[in-house]
Amino acid sequence: MIKHLSTSLGSSKLTKSELSKRKILDRAPRPRLASTIVLIHGPRNNPKILMGKRSIKHDFMPSVYVFPGGRVDRCDSYVKYTGELSKRTEMILETAFTARKARALVLASIRETYEETSLMIGKNESKNTTSKSTWNDFQKAGITPSLDGIEVFGRAITPPHRHKRFDAWFFIKNIKTQKIPDISDTAELQDVAWFTLEQIWELNLQRATKMMLKVLEEYLNYKSPPPYIFFSRNESGKFITDTYPKA
Repeated sequence: MIKHLSTSLGSSKLTKSELSKRKILDRAPRPRLASTIVLIHGPRNNPKILMGKRSIKHDFMPSVYVFPGGRVDRCDSYVKYTGELSKRTEMILETAFTARKARALVLASIRETYEETSLMIGKNESKNTTSKSTWNDFQKAGITPSLDGIEVFGRAITPPHRHKRFDAWFFIKNIKTQKIPDISDTAELQDVAWFTLEQIWELNLQRATKMMLKVLEEYLNYKSPPPYIFFSRNESGKFITDTYPKA
């Protein structure tokens, strides 16, 4: 497991707007819980990976390529789901959260994937349109979000020098369909596409995304992933990378 990353990843660049918004804050904002999912298709040694470019209008990390993801919403705790998390992922998440909140964290990444790429991750079931959230689109389509095959592989807390901060958990799922799933641009992400790892490294990436790509590459080489994940954060002004839970 990567514990120390090279400075070759480069520094974190903030826009003038981001700098000005952070400057007016008296203290670093509290991180909000968020989740990101890496969807891969094809062989693990040469997969296609779903990414898109954030709009230039975003006030947080504009115009960079990212994996689908976002903050956890209240509705994620109550949506009907199918499938189960692996014992490993369940154990890691429930070290930090209740069982319901752990599931909500994973379900948020599924919801965000749909909102940002139009791709629904789930299984065909009967239609039920009682929800008033984004999950209503799943229900209208007869799709129940599925936790099957989703594994956690990383965690990163946004440094305090940014005006928005997230406690982001990173998940991975191998889409095992014969045909690569259809996706589309949305108001959230542009140039949504399936990229190879080689292509991704040529994109405009924020430092945190580069860091997690390194972690992803290592994870894809595991025959059996360890009972802990990569964890980066800032403590007392120092950048720390180790594991969660402690190895």
